[in-house]
Amino acid sequence: MNIRIKEFVRDLAKYTPQYHLTYKGLTEQFTMSKLRKSVETAILDVPYYRNNHYKELLPSDSELIDLSVFPILKKDDLSGKEKEFVSDKFYKCLLRQENTGGTTGKPLKLYYSPTLSFARTVYPDLLYQEYVGKPLQLALLRGTKPSNGKLVERVGAHRVLLSSYQLYPENVDFFIKAIIDEGITCLLAYPSSLTVLAKLIQSKYGTVRIPKLKAILASSEIFSHDAKKMVMQVFEGVTVIDFYCMSEFATAAHSVGLGNYVFCDNYGYAEFVDTNKKTDSGNTISKIIATSIMNTTMPLIRFDTGDLAEIDDDGNVVSIIGRTSDFIINKNNDLMPCIITPRDCSFENVVAFQYYQPKDGVLEFHVMVNENFGQEDFDNLSQDVEETFPHRLMDSKVVVKKELKKTQQGKLLRLVKDNQ
Repeated sequence: MNIRIKEFVRDLAKYTPQYHLTYKGLTEQFTMSKLRKSVETAILDVPYYRNNHYKELLPSDSELIDLSVFPILKKDDLSGKEKEFVSDKFYKCLLRQENTGGTTGKPLKLYYSPTLSFARTVYPDLLYQEYVGKPLQLALLRGTKPSNGKLVERVGAHRVLLSSYQLYPENVDFFIKAIIDEGITCLLAYPSSLTVLAKLIQSKYGTVRIPKLKAILASSEIFSHDAKKMVMQVFEGVTVIDFYCMSEFATAAHSVGLGNYVFCDNYGYAEFVDTNKKTDSGNTISKIIATSIMNTTMPLIRFDTGDLAEIDDDGNVVSIIGRTSDFIINKNNDLMPCIITPRDCSFENVVAFQYYQPKDGVLEFHVMVNENFGQEDFDNLSQDVEETFPHRLMDSKVVVKKELKKTQQGKLLRLVKDNQ
């Protein structure tokens, strides 16, 4: 979708009943009745649970909800079986399908009602209201490119697009000037792009103060404690917020500054499963298991997000550290997560894929393909890899392989590194 049309639709969404219903759902006090409703709906209306004799686990009104009786599902458990988890209350032909960007196996094709996308806009809007206020003038420093090779482009009444593909030392003054001239009050960025911009400013000026800039909202990637601290030092007087969410509509949380993460149970119910590992500071490392509350189309997917949380002795989520095995090292010696967001066409004829890093700053995206894979598929996939791992940060390329490396137990490795 054209970026201007997309932003126009996003603005219109705020005037729909569904937006206000979602707003109410996210802001009201969470009660276990919401989780109970998801459990009841799944057991009665979802083929997977109905056909696997979960009906006897239907809780009475007086019973506590025990999610442990339901399986923890990984992407491999869901891939190719997504329709089994769609509620019979919905006509699949009317639902939207969306690829997740995951790190394990072929991306999932999840189903959801078109109105569910409002859940993605409401949570950030709540953060804007609290930490930015009005007027809201957003600058987007994310994956979308401005048109015609521009560095900056206005794409809506309240949004400006900055090019994350031209973050070079010679352009740093232009980016600062654009943020000032456009009256930007909030910067919405990928942590990786934000970190590059902050480092460029730091190397030239040390710090910068932009009068109207009140907040920076980082999302869609792991935002490390050190990167946050550096960004906070560079952008003086600006509130830095890390928004943690995922395309599976499993859970959502945010952290302000270097503070703890606050999870929104109205969005998705989060559980933290101890891995019996500790951080250097002695905090517990736990898996994040999430059950969507918002996605009534596919209720009760008790989803293993694959992400890890650092939890202190008081039960606070100190940081979200991701999977250390799924990080590669770029040319700047920074960590980048192995997450690619593909289009449907890119993976249509891909059987499986694997990240391979022979040395720092170099990445090969290995793919096993079927007999229908052709030059167009290769070109589409190469474009997705380049957009995710741009050459200024990583020498990346797509390589077609007959087989991919596996563990001794026959499990497919997501990342193979020769530099460890």
